[in-house]
Amino acid sequence: MKKILCLIIVFLVITGCKNDNSVKEEIELSYKEKKSYYVSLVNKVSHDDYYKEINKTNEQSTKPDVVVQTNNSNETTYYSEQLEYENNSSGDSKATLENTSLNEEKKLQKNDDELLKEEKKEHVNQKVQNNVTSEEASIVIEGDVNDEELENEVLLENSIQNTTNSEHNNKSGYYSPSGKYLGEHNVKVIDVSYYQGNINWDLFANESDCYGVILRLGYYDTLDKKFERNINEIKRLGIPYGIYLFSYSTTLTGAKKEALFTNQMIDKYDLNPTLGIYYDIESWSSSNGSSSNEISKDMYDKIVSTYINEVSNYVNNNYKVKVYSGRWYAMNRLGKTSKSYVDWVAEYNSTCKYDGSYSMWQYTSKGSVPGIEGNVDISYIL
Repeated sequence: MKKILCLIIVFLVITGCKNDNSVKEEIELSYKEKKSYYVSLVNKVSHDDYYKEINKTNEQSTKPDVVVQTNNSNETTYYSEQLEYENNSSGDSKATLENTSLNEEKKLQKNDDELLKEEKKEHVNQKVQNNVTSEEASIVIEGDVNDEELENEVLLENSIQNTTNSEHNNKSGYYSPSGKYLGEHNVKVIDVSYYQGNINWDLFANESDCYGVILRLGYYDTLDKKFERNINEIKRLGIPYGIYLFSYSTTLTGAKKEALFTNQMIDKYDLNPTLGIYYDIESWSSSNGSSSNEISKDMYDKIVSTYINEVSNYVNNNYKVKVYSGRWYAMNRLGKTSKSYVDWVAEYNSTCKYDGSYSMWQYTSKGSVPGIEGNVDISYIL
């Protein structure tokens, strides 16, 4: 009985081992098959290929992306603009590029033709104005410079220009620095000093409706801080100008000193003050206690006459040398002689009620003109 029982146990153990090996073999086979299947889905790349792909991805990531929203609001797909362009490109883009190149070539050709025509016109113009022979003109530039149609065009342009210049020159009156006709009466001029700062004189010349400017030369025997800059700019632009000196004289000695200073500055800066030289007589007071209040009418007559005569003689009467003053001050503080020299009157009103003769009226101290920041005095040439 014991023998039979042992045989059964041995049989069962052997049978179980075979089954375990079968299961193990089956598991190993299944794993190998699955591994082979998944490996087949993965692209095999070398390390070089890997880095190439990384670099390519980085390059594309620097380009702007287009965001495309899918039907699912939680999903967003990003496409590179460059990839989208490449995918959508076709033969039409090539044709567009060819047309663009052709248009650019035509544009360049057109520019060349226009330049050639302008060059031809220039030499035809020289021929017309200077009686240059056809042979001489042909040497200067290749091409048909003597083309009859082109020559007629030049003649017509010259005729129009000459007519315009003739009409311009025949108009009497004043013109702005840019050539704008301003009329014959009530033409504007400004007066400036260092208070106006650095003036943009180019802008003033090109855009203002003023004829010219009166520059402050200085006061007593001191030069205005901006005079040198202003006079250099005005001369460069050909703007008509005059000058004025603020007087602090209470005696004849002071008047002579102011006249001498004016004459020296005229020489130093080679001045051509076609709008006049003005002696600025108005109310003032100084830190040392002096003031214009101590000047009598009789003394004013002597001070003004001394300055006017000294400067007028120095410039050989080529420029008018006159007095600037306020209306009230001129009528109430000046003597008969000094008042007779008044030619430029200040009264900030709709009309000037000065009772003497004058040729310029300063009507505002709060004017505005191109090129100057802030307020500026404006006068009318009457």
